[in-house]
Amino acid sequence: MKFKRTVFLTAVVVAMGLLLGTGATQAAEVIFDGNTTTAIGIEGLEVDGLLYNVTFPATTGSELYGPSPNWSFPFTGVDDGEEAVAAVIIALNNSAADTVGTAAPGDFSFYVGFGINVLDTGITATDGSYVNQWIGPSGVEWVSYESTAVYADFTAASEPDPVTIGGTVTGLEGSGLVLQNNGLDDLPITADGTFIFDTPLTPSTVYNVTVLTQPEGQTCSVTNGRGEVPTEDVTDVDVLCVEARAADVSKVAAEGDTLDGTILDEISKSGKVAINSFGRVAFHGQTGPTDAVFTQDGLVAMEGDTLNDSTADRISNLGGVAINLFGQVAFHGREGLRFEAVFTQNGLVAKEQGTLGGTTLDQISESGGVAINLFGQVAFHGKIEVGSGPFNTETLRAVFTQDGPVAQEGDTLDDETRLVEISESAGVAINLFGQVAFHGEVVDPDAGPDAVAAVFTQDGLVAKQGGTLTDDTTIVEEIRESGGVAINDFGRVAFQGRVVDPAAGSDTVAAVFTQDVVVAREGGTLTDGTTLDEISESGGVAINSLGQVAFHGRTGGIRAVFTQDGLVAKEGDTLTDGTTLGEISENGGVAINNLGEVAFHGRIGGIDMVFRSGSESPPSSAEGGLFKSITW
Repeated sequence: MKFKRTVFLTAVVVAMGLLLGTGATQAAEVIFDGNTTTAIGIEGLEVDGLLYNVTFPATTGSELYGPSPNWSFPFTGVDDGEEAVAAVIIALNNSAADTVGTAAPGDFSFYVGFGINVLDTGITATDGSYVNQWIGPSGVEWVSYESTAVYADFTAASEPDPVTIGGTVTGLEGSGLVLQNNGLDDLPITADGTFIFDTPLTPSTVYNVTVLTQPEGQTCSVTNGRGEVPTEDVTDVDVLCVEARAADVSKVAAEGDTLDGTILDEISKSGKVAINSFGRVAFHGQTGPTDAVFTQDGLVAMEGDTLNDSTADRISNLGGVAINLFGQVAFHGREGLRFEAVFTQNGLVAKEQGTLGGTTLDQISESGGVAINLFGQVAFHGKIEVGSGPFNTETLRAVFTQDGPVAQEGDTLDDETRLVEISESAGVAINLFGQVAFHGEVVDPDAGPDAVAAVFTQDGLVAKQGGTLTDDTTIVEEIRESGGVAINDFGRVAFQGRVVDPAAGSDTVAAVFTQDVVVAREGGTLTDGTTLDEISESGGVAINSLGQVAFHGRTGGIRAVFTQDGLVAKEGDTLTDGTTLGEISENGGVAINNLGEVAFHGRIGGIDMVFRSGSESPPSSAEGGLFKSITW
């Protein structure tokens, strides 16, 4: 009788204090004999992309070489079975690379022994001769092995046969449904019934079935759609289609539109999105081949424009976009060929090598994003140079407005928190009162000298990884910098991270926070009863003065936009003009105004668009409902 146990290994193996071998996590079956104590083989061991079946014809040195006190090391027990796998991986990675590369599909053998500071391997050559190889770390005295020994025969195993991935579609009435597996292998579906993707997958890889395009007038959700590929065909993926939900969402702009006389040839999702309380939505795009910034009213600025006191020689969609109540739109670009700069349509806000509040701005970081408040204060990331002399200067990350640095690395903030590091890539936000929110790191006195991720304003620490929110009960297990940051006029800061899920024991789940509470968590139910399956880190976060927090995620496997109050829009929704929302672009960001209107990127019929919740059209500037811009 044989007994199998699956062993999961990370092939970074420490043997008697010696670090040997590198690689990814592996899964293998260690086979034991009937008494479940002696390992006699390994099945399905993967090394460098090749699979091997391993047998141990001898389990002790005595069996190999005859009775001798020097060779009586029994190779038994479950732990030793795992040691065997580790030993095999070490041998293959360190002493037989050439043999492994030429082995398939032949057979070969190893003797593997562990020493205190040395790995000793002997290789049986194909002609029967014995080759002895000693491998030890540089500078360490070689010593005799005094630990586990095993003899192993290796057979290159053939890769398991690929299997198909499929399931059943139910309730489909509309046209246009397209499924995907792992983001590829598009499969159009025209009617109810079974389906199979064209591309088979190898067992032990993964599959993830999603809806690429929703059918007209319907929303389809996927269950049993993801997992590890088994050794048999997958047939239980279920796709259920129901009548599309009507969403109070309208199109703001689409590629090909003419906006106040300017043709919008392209919308850039990487430029993110912003909205003010008059419903004006700002975004990046192109007119012809020229990069530009728009609202639905028309062109805000394009490359080459003269903006009062300066020329925007380049506009960068990587720097994001922001808009205030008066229609001032802030964005990144370049003045001249050399200097990175921040602009509004009214002119230059700041540029590299310029002086802000007596401080020279050494660099501007376009990846740090941009924000603007009601009074036209623009916040952004950059660097300053401190010290003097050619060998005594240091460049530090900092957060700025056009009035000067708000905070720089090494600062002690107003609450006596020492700001160890500022994260440029995590974005920036500013409120009515000039409070600027940003990500960085702080030393945690409770965790020794190491710095931990944190969220700040210039007033001090907002939240830190491992810290407790102001409700005194919730611990932020992780802060996710790429989830962005937002601040409202009351100083509430929204950000993303992970929190322990009470329903799942000690496991953590993605969550959206303010410094006060957990706003929403994966697996939770929002106020309107919507189940939140996933939160998208790349979708960012936004907050308004009422404390409504907007973010991207999934419900029922479908991409969607949410607030903690419930679902704003999801793929497959019927919009106010009767069209179907085909796709929501998570990496296009999200924005929310004080009326609770949410702006986001998406697609209909393969055309990139910008959307806004709220069915009523905002007043146009021509009707006097809004100033397009204001000069301060």
